[in-house]
Amino acid sequence: MWVLGLIFVLCFSGLANADAGLFHKTAKNAVFHVPWSDKTVSWEFNLKDWGTWNILAVSVNKEYISSPSGTDWEYVYLAKPTDSTAYDWMGGNHNNEALKTLEFVIDGEVVKDGTYKVTQSLVINETTDLVYPGGKRIVGSVIRRYEINVEDPNRLNFSQSTTWHTDMHMDRAYVCMLPIRKKHGRFFKMGFVEGSFVDGVRTNANKGLQRVTETFLYGDSGWGMIAGIADLSSVDDYQYSKTGAFIWDLSLDHVKLYYPRAYEMGATFVRKGSVWDSSSYYLIVPVEE
Repeated sequence: MWVLGLIFVLCFSGLANADAGLFHKTAKNAVFHVPWSDKTVSWEFNLKDWGTWNILAVSVNKEYISSPSGTDWEYVYLAKPTDSTAYDWMGGNHNNEALKTLEFVIDGEVVKDGTYKVTQSLVINETTDLVYPGGKRIVGSVIRRYEINVEDPNRLNFSQSTTWHTDMHMDRAYVCMLPIRKKHGRFFKMGFVEGSFVDGVRTNANKGLQRVTETFLYGDSGWGMIAGIADLSSVDDYQYSKTGAFIWDLSLDHVKLYYPRAYEMGATFVRKGSVWDSSSYYLIVPVEE
């Protein structure tokens, strides 16, 4: 089943209907509707209470493929300055991040709130500061870039560059994640490992556990997603991650894929001035039921 779907998307995603997309933005939400053959892919973003904008979800013909829970996709860090005692989450859906600059760019032009026709691409450029809550210290800065092209409506590309301003100890760091509904992602193929989860049951188990750059998740309802990182440099060759990438069965109705740069290896030292770059991508995949 997954093979046929994978062949289909790799061969034909670039031949998708190139008709114009439609972008709508308000003060707190943004959605990009893009025609895809006889369907519509909708990529959603939203404003967090602390001021940053993150990926919210993706759907096809209003059917959510990902879990629309607002949890992390891009990155998140559990860390502390070396002269502090307590670890705290920063970035993603965990607050402790402050917006510096933000622009939505359609076909090369910066736009404000409203509804716009898109013939080429949507790009979102965002810069932020990572704020350690103890003393409200700015310990890092992030440059983000999102891109969706009309000719490849089922694909979102994301890149980020994190510069650390303080010597840090890192407990956990994830640079690419995907929350996906079990009906569209309870089966997975990760490297040479295949497996599944049970819809309607939460086990808290981690599966996959492979040092890979790409994972394919699919379900029982005609859809799946591929999520990956550009190369192993995004995760520092997994040298600070015990198991590699994994999928967590964290809910009754969805699972979440993680690519860790630091995980279960104790306090990883990150020197002031270090720059962490990563690129990731998300691809919607039709599969035969």
